[in-house]
Amino acid sequence: MSENSCEQKTILIGLSGCSSTGKTTLAKLASQLLPNAILIHEDDFYKHDEDVPMNERYGIRDWDSPEALDMNLFEKELTSIKKSGEVSTVLIHNNNVDDVKKFSLSDQFLKALRDKIKHIDNSYKLVIVDGFMLFNDPKISTCLDLRLLIRAPYETLKRRRNARSGYQTLDSFWVDPPYYFDEFVYKSYEESHRSLFKDNNVEGTLTAEAASEIDDFNNDDGVLIQDSLTWVIDKIVDYCENK
Repeated sequence: MSENSCEQKTILIGLSGCSSTGKTTLAKLASQLLPNAILIHEDDFYKHDEDVPMNERYGIRDWDSPEALDMNLFEKELTSIKKSGEVSTVLIHNNNVDDVKKFSLSDQFLKALRDKIKHIDNSYKLVIVDGFMLFNDPKISTCLDLRLLIRAPYETLKRRRNARSGYQTLDSFWVDPPYYFDEFVYKSYEESHRSLFKDNNVEGTLTAEAASEIDDFNNDDGVLIQDSLTWVIDKIVDYCENK
């Protein structure tokens, strides 16, 4: 066991949800507030363009399938971080997230959050893991200590996704075709997450079993960034205090 692992207790915090829920923005803001926190993006484990599965029906790459990601490397990295508290893989982040500077968070609000964070044991090493497929894969989910699911209704997600200009990949710039959200993004989310919900309805409520392991938050339009960020910080502080 390394010296680092003896001195620190590493806690992996998963923030997951469908594309456009705001999970990556919240992960980024939380990591900036939490002292010495590490932020890991599942998107950093995307394969090169040519290795992303081709959908034969539409003749395009399927960026929202599990096979588009190097899940074995992702699991290996999470396991390594859990033991050492440090990132071992050289990651390339394409920064496909809103500039958090656009949010006007008052000094008073930030001070209130920092006052809450003071209660976290200094020996904890916090690692925030952001990704759209964290809880549907047991191998990945079991690596995480705290699981937070950020949600929003279908119509909200579609509107947000369609407002984006595109995404930087390892090798190019991807722009969604008009049908992409329905046929790829939401369809993949629904197929991979329905087992977590009552009656397989991803717009509904979590099953009792899923709810015992996952906390969820509805980040619909109209929800203030202050409220969603406070929820994330409260869940992290509560977990660390009761660990």
